[in-house]
Amino acid sequence: MRPRLSIAFVALVALLTAACAGAPAAPAAAPVPVRVTEAPPPVPPAPAVPRPALPAFPRVTGTLVPDMVYPPEGYVLSVRESTFVFGNVGNGDATLTINGAPVTVNPNGSFMAFLPVPADTAYTLRATLPSGDTATAVRKVRFPVRGGAAPPRPAAGLDTTGFPRAVTLTNTNEYAMSDTDMVTYARPVAGGTYKYFLLPGTVVQATARLGGSVRVRLDSQLDAWVESPGISPAVSSAGESDVEARLAAAESALRPRRISAARITLGEGYTDVVLTMESKAPIAVDQAADRLSLTAYGARANLDYVRFDSNDPTVRLVRWEQVNNERVRFDVDLRHQSVGYLVFWRAGSLVLRVRHAPVVDASAPLRGRVIAVDAGHPPGGAMGPTRLREPEATLPIAEELKALLEARGARVIMLRSTANAVALGARPIQARRENAEAFVSIHLNAFADGANPFAAARGSGTFFFHPQSEPLARAVQQGMVRNMGLRDEGIFFFNLAVARPTWFPSVLCEGAWIVMPEQEAALRTPVFQRAYAMGIVEGLEAYFRDLR
Repeated sequence: MRPRLSIAFVALVALLTAACAGAPAAPAAAPVPVRVTEAPPPVPPAPAVPRPALPAFPRVTGTLVPDMVYPPEGYVLSVRESTFVFGNVGNGDATLTINGAPVTVNPNGSFMAFLPVPADTAYTLRATLPSGDTATAVRKVRFPVRGGAAPPRPAAGLDTTGFPRAVTLTNTNEYAMSDTDMVTYARPVAGGTYKYFLLPGTVVQATARLGGSVRVRLDSQLDAWVESPGISPAVSSAGESDVEARLAAAESALRPRRISAARITLGEGYTDVVLTMESKAPIAVDQAADRLSLTAYGARANLDYVRFDSNDPTVRLVRWEQVNNERVRFDVDLRHQSVGYLVFWRAGSLVLRVRHAPVVDASAPLRGRVIAVDAGHPPGGAMGPTRLREPEATLPIAEELKALLEARGARVIMLRSTANAVALGARPIQARRENAEAFVSIHLNAFADGANPFAAARGSGTFFFHPQSEPLARAVQQGMVRNMGLRDEGIFFFNLAVARPTWFPSVLCEGAWIVMPEQEAALRTPVFQRAYAMGIVEGLEAYFRDLR
């Protein structure tokens, strides 16, 4: 939320009185002077930071055509009480009623309202010009069918038929073309959020099925869920049909892998922590400000020698601990804050590649930096009251951002430079292959059914996933608020596809709300597009300048 400034006057008056009474025959003691502590002067408020005003609505006096953009014709509403509606009437001089309720029309003909959902599911729009000309439109929506055929539901209980068994994790990233991009997504609960990013080819024990999900054991104390396409049998079909062979394979899948050696090797721009392991194990990486911790599940280590390079600019120390009989944790202490890493398998070894921090010129922090700029959507995207589509609005902002970054000496990777769709999963992979040092995805926000647009948040927000991206998210958020002048909605941890890559800090910006009429109108103007882009530029400058 935007901070509100107020003046607090604090007055402290201390009255100290004392009276002395001596013996009756003694003269009265002189009165003790009263000391009054003056109130300190009030602290003046911090000077208000001038916020740029949104550009004024353009005046539109076109043909009177009531157009309800949301909800669209035939839309199935998820609420039955009240929800927002928006669209335009084509003429800013018109008055408008929807089901008899007056609705404000902006100078460009757009409108936004929060209205009861009509019981007959019909919105009737009636627009009138001062001349008396009128135009009407009817928009029909629907509710979910009650009492109809129930959608298919997953099995009520676990199916353990044919379990336990050994399975091999397979690549579920359809855009991956190299070992570093391949991954199997595993979840803490069936159908839940992605939590574990496992190496394909890892053999694990599967213990049950629930609908389209299979429960697998990372070790004997930790389970995860993998979608069925993410696994394949680890033994031949003949072995699967043989109960003894299946059980033997399942038991073998839980046998701890041995980690017998570790070495540190320097590369150009990175340091590899190489762990010699007899086979792939499930792994997870956690981050602190200046530490990476890699946990290998179903593993045991026996290490007594690790050589470190005295000139390593990033890895200071590697320590290991056998957490329990089946779990090993490697702590990689860094000389600077974490800026990126990769985990992959190479020739019988598990490799944790730790990225070196760039050498930054504080006076020109973007000079030489490689920045991936992602104009969000298509496919998909929101739409504003005058039918401005999110992909149409994000591209000129991205192009302005590219120009501003290049003027400051950065190399820019444009992940979308035309109106054509670019697959969501392919964008971060392209950025990694180009060795990006930061990734910024530009988006515009919208509400869910039932939200009151006049009470809900409708400012700027920034989203991140990995801890290494939090400093970038905070810096970009501050830059956007300063330049765009919208409410500060804060930064958010969010499990988003473009925020999940690990080789660079990555953020997704929801700089404005395309569904709000005044913000949609502003997004059509070069001045506001530049303000959005400049906010990101200032955030990137602050992030790289403050790297430590």
